[in-house]
Amino acid sequence: MESPLDFRKVWALVRRDATNWASYKSQIVTTILTALVGIGSWGLNATFRNVAVPEYNTDYVSFLIIGILVSNLIMPLSQGIQRTINPWTLETILMTGIRTPTFVLGTVAFGYILSVVLFIPQMIIGIYIFGAHLDVNILSLIVAVLISSIIVFSLAIITTGIRIVTKVSDPVTWALNFAQQLLSGMTYPVQHLNDFYPGLSTISWFLPQTWIYHIVRLASLTDASLLNPSIAESFLITSAFAIVLFPLSFRVFRWGMRRAKRDGTLGWY
Repeated sequence: MESPLDFRKVWALVRRDATNWASYKSQIVTTILTALVGIGSWGLNATFRNVAVPEYNTDYVSFLIIGILVSNLIMPLSQGIQRTINPWTLETILMTGIRTPTFVLGTVAFGYILSVVLFIPQMIIGIYIFGAHLDVNILSLIVAVLISSIIVFSLAIITTGIRIVTKVSDPVTWALNFAQQLLSGMTYPVQHLNDFYPGLSTISWFLPQTWIYHIVRLASLTDASLLNPSIAESFLITSAFAIVLFPLSFRVFRWGMRRAKRDGTLGWY
């Protein structure tokens, strides 16, 4: 059976994007400065209001630094997919004859690699300048990043499948993104929501993004072992989101493709 991935073409697309990025010195400088200034800005904000975060047995600086790094490392995967595959590029993709999985992986890989590379100096700044205290379990962190990447990838594919039909953002995806920005706990513990309305934090745990931040923080701040039953439970719940969303995303994407082809609106908006 022929593989849906042609790694030679994936590598060619990665080299193309890397060459384009490296061709503009101003782009290199602004990308690096944006990453460093971003972590610096949030670090200063955290040190100003540093308090204990008992949920992870840490302080607010460490809590916030990990949240920002997750946002910079994992969440851009969704943006890369949505920029690459949308109603205005699909027709061109189909005409090239490249299989969609190959095109997707090839065009988002460099952006993800760049995020990983920039993650290192951001982590160094967080630890040595702003005093973030990490207690990392390497295995748990690898598993957390893998599960989180699958969830983010799946949500991006679902969004893309719907946008192929609607040509604009849809209410479901908009509501999910809105709730994620407000309730997922990137910059504050979700328990803090209960200070505004009792029980409000319960809603946040229905969002997969909340679990992404949660398991990455467990792995990075508490030396969370997967052999610990309470830790394993959190990872299993997050895995359940990934198991449901991954096949669902391809169903939605295929539905969007069939609908657009049937209506003759693949490249029209």
